[in-house]
Amino acid sequence: EAVREHVLARAGAGRMGGRVAVAGCPTADFLVCEGFERAGGDWEVVSPASKALTPAPTSAVRAESRGLRNRVLQVGGSGPLLALSRNAQLNALAPGNAFVEARVRPQAGGAASRQLYLVGRYVDPQNWVGAGFELPPRGDTMQIQLVKMQGGVLTRLKNVPRARLPDGSFAMLRLEMNPGMLAVYLDGEKITTAPQPAFGSERARIGLFSQGGAFELDDLRAGVPGVQAPRLAPALAAPGFTAQAGDPAQRIAISAVASDGVTRLGFTARSSNPAVASVSVDAGGVSVTPKAPGTAQIILAASDDPALQSTVKATITTPFRTPGGPVALGQAVAPAAQAQAVPVDTPLRISFDRPPVLASGGSVRIYRQSDDTLVDIIRAGEEVRAIGYPGQPRSRHVRMHPITLEGNTALIRPHSGKLAYDSAYYVVVGDGVFTGAAVGGTAFRGIGKAGAWIFKTARSAPRGATLTVDDDGPADFRTVQGALNHAMSAFDKAAPVTLDVRNGRYEELLLVLGKDKLSIRGESRDGVVIHATNNDGMNPGSGLAQGAGSPSFSGGRSLLLVEEADLLLLENLTLRNTTLRSNTRSGQAETVYFNVEGGRLVAKNANFFSEQDTIQVKGYAWFYRTLIEGNVDFIWGANRAALFEESELRSVGDSANPASGGYVVQARTVSSADPGFVFLNSTLTHGPGPKGNDVPAGATWLARSPGTASTWDNVAFIHCRMGEHVAPAGWAGAGVNREPAPNPLVASAAHGWREHGTMDLAGRRLDLSGRAGAYLLSADEARQRFGSRAVIFGGFAGGQGWNPAP
Repeated sequence: EAVREHVLARAGAGRMGGRVAVAGCPTADFLVCEGFERAGGDWEVVSPASKALTPAPTSAVRAESRGLRNRVLQVGGSGPLLALSRNAQLNALAPGNAFVEARVRPQAGGAASRQLYLVGRYVDPQNWVGAGFELPPRGDTMQIQLVKMQGGVLTRLKNVPRARLPDGSFAMLRLEMNPGMLAVYLDGEKITTAPQPAFGSERARIGLFSQGGAFELDDLRAGVPGVQAPRLAPALAAPGFTAQAGDPAQRIAISAVASDGVTRLGFTARSSNPAVASVSVDAGGVSVTPKAPGTAQIILAASDDPALQSTVKATITTPFRTPGGPVALGQAVAPAAQAQAVPVDTPLRISFDRPPVLASGGSVRIYRQSDDTLVDIIRAGEEVRAIGYPGQPRSRHVRMHPITLEGNTALIRPHSGKLAYDSAYYVVVGDGVFTGAAVGGTAFRGIGKAGAWIFKTARSAPRGATLTVDDDGPADFRTVQGALNHAMSAFDKAAPVTLDVRNGRYEELLLVLGKDKLSIRGESRDGVVIHATNNDGMNPGSGLAQGAGSPSFSGGRSLLLVEEADLLLLENLTLRNTTLRSNTRSGQAETVYFNVEGGRLVAKNANFFSEQDTIQVKGYAWFYRTLIEGNVDFIWGANRAALFEESELRSVGDSANPASGGYVVQARTVSSADPGFVFLNSTLTHGPGPKGNDVPAGATWLARSPGTASTWDNVAFIHCRMGEHVAPAGWAGAGVNREPAPNPLVASAAHGWREHGTMDLAGRRLDLSGRAGAYLLSADEARQRFGSRAVIFGGFAGGQGWNPAP
């Protein structure tokens, strides 16, 4: 607050309705605003190799006219450039917790990669932090990055791929510096976070770093954290979309939310080329009508803040033409031609003679047979899709590919709720969606109406409280989420519902929202496999179910997201997040995120596979005779009590760092009195990871701390067997691999890191005298605090307690 008042005093601030307004800023959320309308001379350049400050040369940082009433700051060239602001109000924010943001766009680049970072906490050329992006010379993606320069070494803390910005388009980039944590936002969406380096200075400054090319900046603004980034952005995976002339209007949900996270922003939309694509604004979004081949920019602008803009590139191709001629489908498609009683959530499959190539464009279309009405268009490429039933107040919005390939088979996922009961449909596949393909020895050129891929859906929805799911046999539903949608929409919240999932492979992300007493039971533990690739690079953050007007369209990185649910049972099945840490710098990839503060989760006789953050739980959870596999913090969460009883915790080789044994637990228990994470009569083993490498001996740590004072490191291992992969010191306290100190710093019988009765895998007592940072419980203390499920879960519902039974 002192920093805020200092900045306000120097910025010439006044009071408006009890809130502080700063001259030149569009709202009271910002303490410093610069539109570069005066000049670009308030910057100076420092050589990255020295501490010499010089006035910014006009070729490096200068204000340029961009229209009669707008100037932008042009920054950079081919070599590295570090420019620092001389604005006293802006630099007054740098030592504390603050954000700085600007609209940025790259200029035409050359053959090298280009980087631009907003710089914060600048102490000297050897120590600063930054957030920005790296543009490779070619390709459709860029990398959103958090970086630190510490001791002269530049490290990429996080590196998240995103679709490349359209040429000539601005994007709002934000660096946020919170206590101990950095965050980067793009167009109001939090992309990723990383721990903040422990350096700082009362004379820290704000700046810019560029390399490899020139960039333009406009509307540089700063404030203090807690002011959420306003958001005006489309629900698209990429900055644009492709449609075909004559297609129905493409409706795009628009997230338009003010910095309070609640108020809906008014906005306008216009098309740069209405003859190609026209646009209209409706409740919660826009509708873009494809008219003729070509490109058009759909420009969105907040009504009260013209600097808050977003651009959607509409690429319109030639009209869709139904392929002609019959196709010998045989057994190549599912549902089979002329199939009856098909579940309304059925995916479509085509089996080719050899692996095809999936094009970046084209579409698969479903028509109602009775009147040739187009009911769904499934396009190749990535999209943002809502998981949940149509009309659900909140859904889970995730980036995903609706058409994927697995070997010779193409999997095509229609949108939820498009198929009705007791209706016949036919499927049309455009020529060019799959290339290099053949069916029955004949080159594949698509499937038209004459191809007779016709099927009829089941006569009516199931009426019982047990719903069957099978990926290929007789059942109520083909997908687990299809059955969940029915359970959430057709039953009262408190009514018990069971999903009977037959053996099979189900590639999907899942949402359970607002449904208690739901049981998902598999036919067999290893035969039912629910799997998908999802991670922090694809869908950042733990995730929330949200409405169309929410601040972000990200539904998070987990396989299964659970909210507003009590007594969820997962039994006799496998959940596998197939993310490889070696393929992403954001390897956080839960199988389950149980986001219910006071709810209960039960998992019995089940498998959970991932590498990082496999299980994240809040509230109360009981894992009984389960297998949980991972490497980095693969059990964690802001929980109350989570009991892992007679279970196996398997540390596997890290695909990103073969020498790492990882960490089993990272507790963020919400109160010191809560049990936290309790492992009772369980076994800690090791094995090969997804790349075949095993965990080295002595390389795995039982727990590490997040280093926060607001949560507690409450973890207890009671009568557990541990393999030789566990480090003799056991616990990764302060100084181990540069980890922070736990909270509490000194453990006791009541809270902190605790252990009792540990054995080796053969059942022989281990010597725990070398343990560091943990309290060794006596037999009486272990029995008193962890002697039964009823004791461990005694705090449920304000002390009413919970005593689950096998």
